[in-house]
This record gives sequence, structure tokens and C-alpha cells, in this order.
Amino acid sequence: MRRAELEPPNQRAQSLIRWRAGLGIAAVALPLALFLVFERQARRLDGLATRGELVDAHVTGVSLDEGTTFYAYSVNGTEYTWNVARADAPYATGHVFPATYLPDDPTLSRPIADRTLAAREAERNRRFSWKAVLGLAATLALFAALTHRDLRRLRLGAPSELSDPRAYKRRLALTSIVLLPAFVLIGGFHIRDAMEKGESVLPGAIALCLAIALVGGVFFFAGRDGPMKARQQSARILRWVAPIATGVAILRLVALLFGK
Repeated sequence: MRRAELEPPNQRAQSLIRWRAGLGIAAVALPLALFLVFERQARRLDGLATRGELVDAHVTGVSLDEGTTFYAYSVNGTEYTWNVARADAPYATGHVFPATYLPDDPTLSRPIADRTLAAREAERNRRFSWKAVLGLAATLALFAALTHRDLRRLRLGAPSELSDPRAYKRRLALTSIVLLPAFVLIGGFHIRDAMEKGESVLPGAIALCLAIALVGGVFFFAGRDGPMKARQQSARILRWVAPIATGVAILRLVALLFGK
């Protein structure tokens, strides 16, 4: 007998209750945390727009692919370094140009002399933050609702998706409907961001295609081989993919918020 077939209904119900509670809490806590991160950066940019001071910065180097400009500047005898896309600072190494820094936190700077540009960036961040926060909240709330539905079906004695192939395929289809637009939106945002910065869109396009291919492949084999075998295979895959994907996403978010 397979492990899932031996799982008592009460044990599965307790597991679903824990998942429902966890997803419900996450649907509130994670979007709120994400909003606070975005808002913190937007407020820093507001400060740069209202209290920013000019400083002479000089280019210390350019990346090998000529997509990034590295520069340095001094405030009260302390040197600070930063890097931006070449489109924002298309200068040669050694070139001196005006930059604006935040007196409260000199680590924050932009290669600009017009402080209104910082205000525009803050506005763009806020517009995007609402989309990201609401999208994350809606996704987590949907999964919490699906978990609640599974719990109700279990208590009513309805067939489990682990034993009903048709119900399992419906779940795969619904999950695909949720994930595909999310992948497209996230991938499209990164591709557009790269285009605006004059960077190559190839990494973003490759990542988008790989994500769709990976999820689509897992769902294809899951629908073909059935839920039990798919569960075992996906567990092995996610053991490696999930930490890597999470790390890449976090690094990309940090770069997006603090690397501009």
C-alpha cells in the first residue's frame, strides 16, 4: 500500500487545517512585508528628491559587457561606491559627473543632478508595488481557499484527488491558470526593466521559458503518470528547484529595490 493510501482521514484533515491557517496568515503577512519593503525604498527616494545634495562622483569602472557603470563619491571624508545601468551613466572610466545623495543615508545616490527624477522613480516604485502586493495576496488567498475546499470535500467524504484522476487533472489545470499569468507578468516585468536600462533581455527571456517549460513538464508527466508518481517526482525536483528559485527571486528583488 502506498503511503498516501494509508494516511488516515483525520491526519489529512489536520494537515489541511495547518496548511489553510499557514496560507491564510501568509496571505496577509507576506504582502504586508513586501509593501513595507517597497514603501521604505520609495520614502528614501522621496527624501532624495526633497533633501538630496549634489556631489562630484567619478566613474571607477565599466563591466565587461558594458552594461553597468561603477562610480564612487566622497561625503565628509568617507568614500561610497555604487553601480547603475550604463543607460543611466554612460560615462568613461575616470569621468567626473554630478550625482545626488541622501544626507541622512549617503549610501543612497543616483547619477542625476535633477532631483525630480528621484521623485519620478519613487512614483514608479509605488505603482509597481501595489500590483506586486495585490498579486501576491490574491495568489496566496486563492491557494488558501483551495485548501479550505479540499478540507470540506474530505469532511463530506468526496473522492480524494489522489484517488480520482479527473479531479487531479482539474487541479493541475486550475494551478496552470493561476501560475501562467504570474510567470508572464513577472518575466515581462524583468524583460521590460532590462530594455529600459539598455541591458540584454536574453536572461529574462530564458528564465521565463525555463520556468514555463519546467512547470509545464511537471504537470504533463503528472497528468500522464497519475498523482502518486507525480507527487514523488515533484518532491525530488522541488527539493533542489525551490531553494534555488527562491534565492534568485530574493536577489533579484533586492537588486531591483536597492540597485537602481
